[in-house]
Amino acid sequence: MERLILKIMYIKINTTVNLSSGLAIPTGAVVTIAEGYAAVKDQKEGVIPAQVATFVYASEAAYTQGLEPVAGVADFNPVFSGLELSVSDYATKTAESLLVDAVKGALIAIYGESNVEVIG
Repeated sequence: MERLILKIMYIKINTTVNLSSGLAIPTGAVVTIAEGYAAVKDQKEGVIPAQVATFVYASEAAYTQGLEPVAGVADFNPVFSGLELSVSDYATKTAESLLVDAVKGALIAIYGESNVEVIG
């Protein structure tokens, strides 16, 4: 029997995350993909509209130890809508990579490129 190892990617935010609720998560919060949807039939001019639901964990340790994500975080638990995937990337990249890259782009717009990194 062959053992399969699933590669899981996640996004680490290397700065304090100030939530709209007034709470703050210290540097090192982790964002994972819960599910994603790409409207392939609606693609126009090489762009596929997408939306992604995410989970946020207080730290990398919380994520890797299998703890529950932070509950009730309106900033992350709803869907990232209005994301765009390129048709050429859709044909060549894995679904996981496409979704992680799309969410990473949205997070970079908020936290800056130097504070957002993909792990895995």
